[in-house]
Amino acid sequence: MSCDASPSTAGRSNSELPLLLLDVDGVVNDLRAHQMLGVLGDDQAAGQLGVTLLHSHGYRLAVPHYMPELIRELAGRADTWWCTTWRGWANDELAAHLRVGPFPVIDPEGTDRFSSDWKVDCVRPLAKAALAAGRAVVWIEDFEGEIPDIEGIVLVDTTERGVLTWADLPLEVFD
Repeated sequence: MSCDASPSTAGRSNSELPLLLLDVDGVVNDLRAHQMLGVLGDDQAAGQLGVTLLHSHGYRLAVPHYMPELIRELAGRADTWWCTTWRGWANDELAAHLRVGPFPVIDPEGTDRFSSDWKVDCVRPLAKAALAAGRAVVWIEDFEGEIPDIEGIVLVDTTERGVLTWADLPLEVFD
């Protein structure tokens, strides 16, 4: 498997900023609210849970009301890349809702796998290159106990809450 994760194929890269790798499900898409909506399932319930329902490519996302501001703040401080099984789809309705992007996408070429086992192999060379250039690397993911072994990167694990919050952010990395 090879990975399409080069700035030239992704469209842009700012090599002076920290590199931010951003997942969707369990990070931007609130998985706990999503589960609750599976039972409740309407826009009124979404409002009570503090999320907006988005529909994209046949899937429903529960995006917390604070998420657009949080992601825009991060995007203003980092060279942000999608690292998600959503792949390029993340640049569609989700990015429009967040009012960001499009972001470059880390994508395993030649595969249609939607499991996340490809992520570490694809992230490793990009992260190592950024670290070698003196850049910080932050990966925000719901790792679910599968913490990657890539020395030098800051890992933000959102597994416990199923969504990224302001309290999770290592803002000192982005200063």
